[in-house]
Amino acid sequence: MEGNKKTDSENKFSLAVLLKPQKKEDGSVKKGVLVVNWCDDLCDEMPDIKKFFYLIERKGWHGMNDQKTADIKLVNDLSTLHETKKKFPNAIALEFSNADFVDTDVFKPIEGIEKKYTGIQIAAWKEFKRHELFVRGTALLKNERFIKFGHYWDGENLDEYTRKVKTIFLAKRLGADIKFPFWYILRNKSLPSDPVEMNRIINSARMGILTSKEEGISRFKMECLSANIPFLVPEDISYPTKKHINEKTGVMFKPTPKGLADAILYVKNNYGNFSPREYILEHTGGKRALKALQEALRTLAKRDGQTRSFSEIYWNGRNQSLEWIREKAVNLVYDSVAKLE
Repeated sequence: MEGNKKTDSENKFSLAVLLKPQKKEDGSVKKGVLVVNWCDDLCDEMPDIKKFFYLIERKGWHGMNDQKTADIKLVNDLSTLHETKKKFPNAIALEFSNADFVDTDVFKPIEGIEKKYTGIQIAAWKEFKRHELFVRGTALLKNERFIKFGHYWDGENLDEYTRKVKTIFLAKRLGADIKFPFWYILRNKSLPSDPVEMNRIINSARMGILTSKEEGISRFKMECLSANIPFLVPEDISYPTKKHINEKTGVMFKPTPKGLADAILYVKNNYGNFSPREYILEHTGGKRALKALQEALRTLAKRDGQTRSFSEIYWNGRNQSLEWIREKAVNLVYDSVAKLE
């Protein structure tokens, strides 16, 4: 992505208030903390915003973080890390994306749970998710069972609903043993979103599977790995999604039906060689990401002549913690500032 051009994946304004600003006894302000994708847009709308908040740029896709007003940049695409630091020397660039903040106390193995499915795919009903590849690959494995569902990327969308129906019919025609547990759901709010419930569903499968060609650092991937579920991604997928995929966590497969089927059998037959949760706990996850974020915020506060711990900061990186409707998101910020007066 070049400049400030919004891609299809980033055309929605998203914001989370991690910490509200507070007024000190001397009348000065202890800044709050915002996670926001379009920092520059927010600053254009609220020119005084940086008097009240530190801005954390959330990058949900590939390409370089490009928001000039961001104080902290969560770098989604690590291939751009050096260039990001060079172009924005006053911002703090962290080697974490929203998905790295996965809560490993919630997403974890469930002892004794029945592994009903060989694999699971949770993917929005957009074309770039390559649903047909998933169906055609799993259809080659007649003795394996899978589970698949996802949300509507653009809300109540006929095109996505039609794609879901076509995917279900293709699976039936090819004889793929795929359970579509929420096939009848027309609205995202009717889908499971509770992290504990999502963890239980993920734990019912032996491996997670992504078939997209372009993706950010998939939250679904990180939740699977935290639950000690190996993960499969196609070889031609965008750079950020390959992050954290190695010999301990999963495999990359040729983006063909046979390539996917072979990879599924490989993971199944070599299951004991994978230790994804051990890797996650050693290299990333919510505790490590939050610690790095808190340290970055302490550095910013020190620049402002303040000593603060930011120990109260929490964020799990899930979309449910973000406000996606622009008007509501901006009102959250206005309300936080208004209470200082």
